[in-house]
This record gives sequence, C-alpha cells and structure tokens, in this order.
Amino acid sequence: MSQRQWGFAATALLWAAIAGLAVACISIAAPPSYALFRCIPNGYNEGWNAYWAEVAWRGGPLYPAVNSPISNNYPPLSFYLVGALGRVVGDNIFAGRLLALVSLGVIAADLFVWLRINRVSRATAAFGSVLFLAAFGAYAPAYIAMNDPQLLAHAFMMTSAVVLWRFDFSRKALVGAAVLMVVAGTIKHLLIAMPLAVTAWIVLYRRQVLMTWLIAGVAVLGAGLVLLYYTQGAVFFHDMASSRLYSRLLVESGIRRVWNSFGFLAVLSGVALIAWVSRVSSREMREQAAFAVLYFVIAAGVGALAAGGKGVDRNAFFEFLIAAVLAVSVGVEHLRSRMAHGLYPLLGSVVAAGCCMVFLSEAVQEWPARLLLLQQTDRREAASIQMIGDIRRLGGGAAACEELSLCYWAGSAFKVDFFNYGQKLATSALPPADCAATFSAQSISLVQVNSPRGEPRLSFRLPPSCNAAIAREYSLAFVSSHGRLMLPAPN
Repeated sequence: MSQRQWGFAATALLWAAIAGLAVACISIAAPPSYALFRCIPNGYNEGWNAYWAEVAWRGGPLYPAVNSPISNNYPPLSFYLVGALGRVVGDNIFAGRLLALVSLGVIAADLFVWLRINRVSRATAAFGSVLFLAAFGAYAPAYIAMNDPQLLAHAFMMTSAVVLWRFDFSRKALVGAAVLMVVAGTIKHLLIAMPLAVTAWIVLYRRQVLMTWLIAGVAVLGAGLVLLYYTQGAVFFHDMASSRLYSRLLVESGIRRVWNSFGFLAVLSGVALIAWVSRVSSREMREQAAFAVLYFVIAAGVGALAAGGKGVDRNAFFEFLIAAVLAVSVGVEHLRSRMAHGLYPLLGSVVAAGCCMVFLSEAVQEWPARLLLLQQTDRREAASIQMIGDIRRLGGGAAACEELSLCYWAGSAFKVDFFNYGQKLATSALPPADCAATFSAQSISLVQVNSPRGEPRLSFRLPPSCNAAIAREYSLAFVSSHGRLMLPAPN
C-alpha cells in the first residue's frame, strides 16, 4: 500500500472508532436520560442537594450550626443555580439532573475545543470527546443526569483551560480563567488539579506571564473567600471542614475501581509522555503533551487523597479521567500526525479502535440490563410515588428520610441529614445521646430507612447506637422497594 492508502485506512479506522464510541455513549446514557423528569430516586445526594437549593432560593441560612442534625459541606453556588432553574422546571431534582447532563456535554465539548486549539486534527479531537463520554459512562453511570454539582463544577473548570489556550494566555484570559476556576470551586471544592497543572505548565512554558497569573489567581480567590465570609458567615468555613471518617481501605478500593473501569487508558497515557520528550515532536506537540502529563499526574494524586474520605465516591477521580482522556488523545495525535511515516498513522488509529472495542463491548454486555431498566421505568416511578404518598399522608411534613428524595417530593421538612449526622456521631463530634433527642416522636413523626425487612441495621449511614434509639422510639409500619417506613411506637 502507498503512504496515501495507509493514511486513508488510518482515517477510516479512526472514524469507525468514533462511531462505535458514540453508540456506546447512547446506550449508556439512554436510561438516565429517559428518567430525567421521573420521580425515581437516584442516590442520596439528589434529595440533599434539592433541599439546600430550596433553602438558597428562599433566602434561608445555608450553613447550620455544627451540632445540627442537618449539615452542608458543599460551597453555595450550585444551590442558587439549581434553585433558580428549579423554579422554571418546577422541581429542584429535575433541574439538577438537567444541569448535570448539560454539564457532561460541555466537558466533552471543551475537550474537543482544547484539542483543536492545540492543532489536533478534527478526527482525533472528536475521538477524545466521545472517548470521555464513553469512559465516564463506564466508570460512573449513576452520575449521568444526577442532581449533583460535581459535573457542573468540572464544566467551569475545563472551560477555564479553553479560555487560557484560546486567547494565548493574554492578561484578560488569565483573569477570566482565574474567575472560572474560582467559580468552579464555589460549586464543588477540591477541584485543585487543574489550577495546579496550569500553574506548573506556565512555569515551564509561559514564565513571562507567571506573576500576572499568580496575582490574578490570588486576587480572585481572595475576593471569593471574602464574599463567602460576608454572605454565608464564619460558619461556612466550619461546615466545609465537617467531621468525617478517613480510611486507607477506601483509597485502595477507589483505585481498584479506576483500574477496572479505565485503567488501560492510564497505561495508554504513556504515549503522551513519549510525545513530550520525543525529539520528533514539534514544539506545539511537546507543550500540549506536557500539560496532559502534568494534569494526569496531579489529578491522580489529588484523587487518591480525596478518595479516602467517607462518602467520597467515584467523583474523586473525575479529573483523573479527564486528564487520562486528554493524554490518550494527544498520544493518538502524536502517532497519527507527528510521526507521519510508515505505519505510525495506522498505529494511532489502532489505539483508538482498541479503546472503542473495550467500551463498546462493555456497553453491549450491559445493554440487556439497561434495556430492562428502561422497561421498568414506569413501574419504578409508580413504586416511588406510592411511597411518597405514604410519607406525605403519615408524616405530616415532619418525616425523616434516609432516601432524601422521597421526603423532598413528599413536601416534608429537612429534619435529618443521615450521612453527615452519622459521621458526626461516628467521629464523636456529637455525643451518642444526641440521637435519642433527635429521633423523637415529638419532632419526627415518621422515619424512612433504606434497609429491607430482616436486616438488623435500620440505617446503613447511622451508628448502631443511633439505630437502637430509633428502634426504641419507632416501630415498623410499611415495607417496600424503598426500604421501611417506621411510625412512633405505641406507649
């Protein structure tokens, strides 16, 4: 085959990989997208975020006292955004789900734009965009269209990188990127890998703008902290450092999940390192590869540190996933374009096709379960609505739900934050006797727990002493697919 024929075959194979990844993305996103505006709980965070969005919209205090049975350890901006959109769509949970789904698309679009700005071919940039969506769906499908601010924060953070490179690190770009990064931080904290990676890259390749970047970053961050202090009070900083357990085992299990889901992308990211140090690479290729590698290493470290906290889920490694996709995309471009002789262009497309086969085959294997989930949507919503009706009828607006979405939809007040309250008890930030005072029939008329009948533990998020206090005060009333409803025990 001639060089031209090899090039045509490489391009055709790459676009075939893009098409296959797109099919995998559609397959994964179909069930959560179909249930976007359905009253079906999708994790603890959905109701928790919906409650705080309601508080923000009504102008109430977002950060209660540290000894309160409800807690808020998230920055405030997402609650105002979700609350505002919730007024439009009529429900904060639906609003948060919509924002999360749109944010996922924004991140994918930002990846495409950043790669194109750095002179990556259109085909490779498209590959990087759909690779992120497919890898995200394989790693954290529950976060697709979940009412959680994590993806919204990443959308702002990734957009900051686009602004920096699009406007070539001009003064306005530096200030604009600093603002976007701080905005991301006021949506979800601990997104620090991108600012650190950008700063390290500027030290290496744009040292002439380093002082401007540092001044802009410190000034915007300082202004943001002052604004938070005057709008939320000093309690904001106390609540952000709320008590929680930390375990090395959680770090190990988090790393195993990453390895099992997209570990091969981490291995393939090594091609970006080769592109950084290779003499064959152009200056532009070395610079973009350097950023991808720096971001990859820093995001891995930050994710490993964050993963040890109780309650931290797969979201600890979202930045690592984004960085791995960037590195793989840069590596594919290095093979296809910067070493455009012999079989190297085809080798880059073979790497892309291999990524496609992994995620597409997984999507095909999971499709029967996802199809069943689609078919059961009406039944699952009917069960939720029945439980919501029972909570509304029996709880009288004073129910405490472990599945917070149910109490939110039932119109009940936010009485207990099961997870954070359990962490306060487990870390001795609150005395064990506090549970008996909190779960009192005088203040809470109904308790919903997620555990099924026969499970000795009532709530998996509360310590045994607290479960015992609930068992003394309440007795079983109903059992459903959403756990147990408990009413005050007769005297």
